[in-house]
Amino acid sequence: MYQLTCPKCEAINEVSTAKAGGEIPCSACHETIAVPKLGELRNLPSAEPTSQERAASTAAGLSGGRSMAFAGLGLVCLVCLLGAAFCGVNWSNIEVPITTERHLEMLEESYAESSSAQMIREFEDITKYGVDIPTPLEYRTIELRKQAWAQKTMAFVGVAALAFVSAIFVGRKPRAETA
Repeated sequence: MYQLTCPKCEAINEVSTAKAGGEIPCSACHETIAVPKLGELRNLPSAEPTSQERAASTAAGLSGGRSMAFAGLGLVCLVCLLGAAFCGVNWSNIEVPITTERHLEMLEESYAESSSAQMIREFEDITKYGVDIPTPLEYRTIELRKQAWAQKTMAFVGVAALAFVSAIFVGRKPRAETA
């Protein structure tokens, strides 16, 4: 393709060698332009970039592999942020009715109010049956579930941050080489 200037409006039109010796309409003013013969047409400026211009434009942007890596890391970052949001919402919706610290405070208060006979019976039950509880208390199960959602949220945020930093590293413009 070659660049042909319209004699009337001076707009640049692209013309192929197949149109040599013929006529084309101007893309701007729609007047008919006579296309020179092949020998004269090849003396006109080329509409296609040279190999040096193509190499410079490729170096300025991302190559195919780098752009795919950039897009892939961006997608991983987005998916991880969505996962973190999902886990964060689940974490925030869990209400723990009582904490372990508050449970111990309540036991201390009840022991302070108990009579000596109740304390002796409790001690005898502990020595007879032990203090092993086969399953955790319900509040503790809820507390552990909430902690698990918090850990998942932080893991997703960490992977998203790593993917973001990697995408920035892959997508950054390389330094121009000095000769």
